[in-house]
Amino acid sequence: MKVVADTNVLVSGLLWGGPPNRILRWARDGVLAMLACEETLGELKTVMRYDRLSSRLSALETTPEEMVAYAMNLMRFVPTPKKIPKTIAKDPFDNIFLAIADQHRAGLIISGDHHILDLQIYIKIPIVTPSEAAAVVRRLGRSANSR
Repeated sequence: MKVVADTNVLVSGLLWGGPPNRILRWARDGVLAMLACEETLGELKTVMRYDRLSSRLSALETTPEEMVAYAMNLMRFVPTPKKIPKTIAKDPFDNIFLAIADQHRAGLIISGDHHILDLQIYIKIPIVTPSEAAAVVRRLGRSANSR
């Protein structure tokens, strides 16, 4: 299944456990295809350098650059969308995630941001939390195994 994960999901998954980390492990294992473009990678690079994350990176004995390099290996890069909607006003950059999902027929958009989650669906693509995404993937796995 192709998915688009907001930067907050990537950061949470890289630095902590729980559902965001599980999503990244599924991307690593080929269960999910995590779509990204150069601009979304750029945002991840910027966020990973935030001062508020430095103590967590130190605790994990890693650097922002190492985390970004690891994340890049999990992503399937797609071209930057030519047309980006203006659906999300509170954080206009997040519209790129909607465009990637639409243009590359993603099955889910995964986010922890309420201004994205409040949409609930974008052009028939469900917008879900990491926990909800994990439940969907587990359900799909069970139904595939029962065939």
